[in-house]
Amino acid sequence: MGVGPIIKPRANARTDRGPPERRISAAIPKMFGEKGWSIVMGYGRRWAVETALSTYKRPYGEHCMSRKIERELKTKAYIYNTLINMHAR
Repeated sequence: MGVGPIIKPRANARTDRGPPERRISAAIPKMFGEKGWSIVMGYGRRWAVETALSTYKRPYGEHCMSRKIERELKTKAYIYNTLINMHAR
């Protein structure tokens, strides 16, 4: 799926050893700085996804009761979005 871990390298991380992904990850802060590394690598986006999933699971729980999982999830998402939009008005 092309998904890999994003682990922040130390300031003194070496760029001449280890797997290629880690070497590249360690070289980027030296070129762009720490802030540039976090933008390039997408570091810090996980909290947004975790928050969205948490707010979705809170009223409905983690389980699906229907055999048609897609239908149940779409219905729950529709109801959740409707409630959010009603609250925002």
